[in-house]
Amino acid sequence: MRLKAVEKQFSAGDLVTIKNSRKEERFCIIGFKYDEEHQPIAILKALYNETCIIEKPVSELKTLLIRGKL
Repeated sequence: MRLKAVEKQFSAGDLVTIKNSRKEERFCIIGFKYDEEHQPIAILKALYNETCIIEKPVSELKTLLIRGKL
């Protein structure tokens, strides 16, 4: 049996953190858009702050589900 690495594709509803963030804030992806260079940008809503909605490049996100944090 051969195994191959598969890059994680994020989708709306996924729970994530930001890779280089000092805080352990958790976010839910609520949508996507593309920048001028056609790179995907995730629209994130903070889980414990109703008014915090931010945008981050998908490359800066790491999932919470694979690491078993939830």
